[in-house]
Amino acid sequence: MRKTKSKLIYVLLIFLILVIAGAIFFYLEWEDPQIKLAEDFEMIGRQKQISITFTDLKSGIRNYQVSLVQDDQEYTVTEAEFPQMGTFERTVDIDLVPQKLKVKDGEATFIVKVTDFSPLRNSAMIQKKVVIDSIPPKVSLVSTAHYVNPGGSCLAIYTASDDVVLSGVRCADVLFPGNLTKLSDKPCYVCYFAIPMDVQSSTSMSVVVQDKAANESVVEIPFYVRKGKGFRNDTVRISEKFIDRKGAQFQSKDTSLAGKTPLEMFVYINETLRMANAQTIQSICLKSEGQNMWQGAFIRMKNAATMARFGDKRSYTFQGQKIGGSIHLGIDLASTQRAPIQAANSGIVLFADNLGIYGNTVIIDHGQGIASLYAHLNTIKIEKGQHIDKGEIIGNSGATGFAGGDHLHFSMLVNGVFVDPIEWWDPHWIHDNVELKLDQARQAL
Repeated sequence: MRKTKSKLIYVLLIFLILVIAGAIFFYLEWEDPQIKLAEDFEMIGRQKQISITFTDLKSGIRNYQVSLVQDDQEYTVTEAEFPQMGTFERTVDIDLVPQKLKVKDGEATFIVKVTDFSPLRNSAMIQKKVVIDSIPPKVSLVSTAHYVNPGGSCLAIYTASDDVVLSGVRCADVLFPGNLTKLSDKPCYVCYFAIPMDVQSSTSMSVVVQDKAANESVVEIPFYVRKGKGFRNDTVRISEKFIDRKGAQFQSKDTSLAGKTPLEMFVYINETLRMANAQTIQSICLKSEGQNMWQGAFIRMKNAATMARFGDKRSYTFQGQKIGGSIHLGIDLASTQRAPIQAANSGIVLFADNLGIYGNTVIIDHGQGIASLYAHLNTIKIEKGQHIDKGEIIGNSGATGFAGGDHLHFSMLVNGVFVDPIEWWDPHWIHDNVELKLDQARQAL
């Protein structure tokens, strides 16, 4: 009986020790809480969005405080107190506006503090020097005449202050980067941008610049939309023979097509693969050189008939049923089989390989965001990274990719966005919309 009682007391003591040890481990813990800033920064502009994550996985978060200190005065940005245990992680999104806090431009200290629920009140702090800069950068539009065609291209020329780190033209919510250059030995920016095919007089179009503190200045671009003939609607009847032949070709290169019917393969190629190829082309074209490498009107394929136009809205049917659609983002040109293909203008080869629906493809960078694309080639005679002169033979026409017959699919792109090539073939358009603008800018600067 006495042994049993002693054993019970021993078990109770062990249990009590474990409870106390657990309390010490989970409550009287010595680990400091954690603070993580979503991004590092050294400047705060007129408005700064900051995301901070506080973490304490043991006793939990008791309180936190975010503040700015300037001239020995502390300005509280945000703070919170948690009356009960249980908050182990909290992400706080702050919209910091120095003017609301009455913090002046200049140096300041950004401070973040957090304390946990342990009786020891473990704490952590981030303290960093920052510069408050609420003055927006200067920007001035130099180019004046901006006549645009639906699906076409446009050039804007502007000047900006030295503290600008990002600039360009925002057209229909797409930002096209500007390129810093010199005209008449004076610094300015040139920016080629793509005009949407559905452009309206209400379409947003403006020069946007940002400084290191993310202050932004915006200047609207006045423009006039020319009335064109519009884009055609075209119905393309797909034969069973075409589906079988093209499906087999793509299946040999893409194992994910295994087991799909020819019709399923057509839909996959026309929709999924087409979209993936477009994204690849855009990423390739964004590697454009900052300096202009082209001169004069671009070369159109010689003695070639136009088989399809830019912007054609195609509807594909099979055995009387619609099986998909697409918008044609280039011009199809047909001559003799395996006709020699010239580089439309001088530049550097960005891509020379097979590219899905486009087959054997060449993409040439002409600088400042301008690129030309040559698709469905039978052979490619140049290499990636090679400098190409205007008129140089780059390959031969063919029927590779998703082509039904031997032809050249020719496209022009502005910062990865397809535009109507007809403008770039036209010497009058080049003179009025590029050369004349640059000459007028030289005089204005």
